[in-house]
Amino acid sequence: MDRLVPVLLLVLVFLLLLGLMVIGWRGRRRSQQHLPAPDSRDLAALGEQRAAGPFDGVYVDTVLAEQPLERVVAHGLGQRATASVEVGEQGTWHIRRQGLAPLTVPSSALAEITTSPGMAGKFVGGDGLLVLRWRLGDQLLDTGLRLARRADHDLLLSRKEHA
Repeated sequence: MDRLVPVLLLVLVFLLLLGLMVIGWRGRRRSQQHLPAPDSRDLAALGEQRAAGPFDGVYVDTVLAEQPLERVVAHGLGQRATASVEVGEQGTWHIRRQGLAPLTVPSSALAEITTSPGMAGKFVGGDGLLVLRWRLGDQLLDTGLRLARRADHDLLLSRKEHA
């Protein structure tokens, strides 16, 4: 009986924190509802041939540009997933995310291809994440990818001359 009260208090604090997290997540979703749904068509549907890929990796998430901890939760963009990445001949990026809708970043929306040591959900140090900076509606976003092979990372990073 002496331990019951501290255990119940601990459970209550845990539930309170969990509730606050849910409230914060919903508030973030409401604040980002102005973002249009991203394109999900594959390269063939866009009339574009594949120039590179597919490359296996992890879709880390999408954050607001230059704000690596401000995850975009609208349209499932903030959810981590196993992914496959392809790049079209005209510079369009197509990311197939396991369990989520695919994400297509048209070359016209792509602002920059760079690297980062991490972002919300994944920190690897150095230049371990490949980051696509792109525009969705009027919002500039950063999408992080952690590719399975370093050679694939370097090859896709070299495509920044084409961005």
